[in-house]
Amino acid sequence: MKKITNKFITILALTLSLNVQAKVEDEVIKSFTVSERAEFRLENINGAVEIIGWNKNEIKVIATIVANNQKDRDRITIEMDKNGRGVSVETHYKESSGWGSNHSGKVDYEVMVPKAAKLSSIDLVNGSLSIKGVEGKIKVGLVNGSIVATGLASDSDINSVNGSIKVSYSSLAKDLDSISLDTVNGSIKLHLPENIDADVEIETMHGSIKNDFGLSADKNMFSGKNLQGTIGSGDVSISIESVNGGVKLLKN
Repeated sequence: MKKITNKFITILALTLSLNVQAKVEDEVIKSFTVSERAEFRLENINGAVEIIGWNKNEIKVIATIVANNQKDRDRITIEMDKNGRGVSVETHYKESSGWGSNHSGKVDYEVMVPKAAKLSSIDLVNGSLSIKGVEGKIKVGLVNGSIVATGLASDSDINSVNGSIKVSYSSLAKDLDSISLDTVNGSIKLHLPENIDADVEIETMHGSIKNDFGLSADKNMFSGKNLQGTIGSGDVSISIESVNGGVKLLKN
């Protein structure tokens, strides 16, 4: 009995060791010379994304691919293209021979872009998103994961299905026209400079509304709360909506 037990433990240890060793991690790095107002697009299914604005006319992409084994790693490809407007990056998963799709494995991205770059389309499925110091226009769509964007200055259109949204503007671009934040399940926080001039509309079905600008929120007829008000001359349109989660509009 003791021999059988020892043999079982040895086999189990070898199996666990093989599983650990089978995990594959790979890194792809590519840089592109671009204009200071270049566009950047990204599509990713599984993995966290961090985008940072820097003082270079260059877009640098660092993609870290993690898969359970070499077979799953070989199913993942990354397509990077540059055109006259900027750079686009897409993550692709080759379909397996079995039923359904195979999205095993993930790709984490770290991307540096010029500070004035435009994030014209960031479409993610599973994974968090962090944006730091990008002062161009931003359009983001995320299904599952939180979004944190700081150091913004221009128009933003940020949407999440399942996840909180935290956005902070450190300055206000001269052509700033609109800020739109929308999530189904999650809270929303928007930090703005005190001198903002904005027309504000906020609505939540299940959650509170708080603000630092002296605006009053009202209860909806059936459920939820809404806020409509003007700060200063009302130059910038601000629209915030959450179905399940509170909303905070705060001064920096």
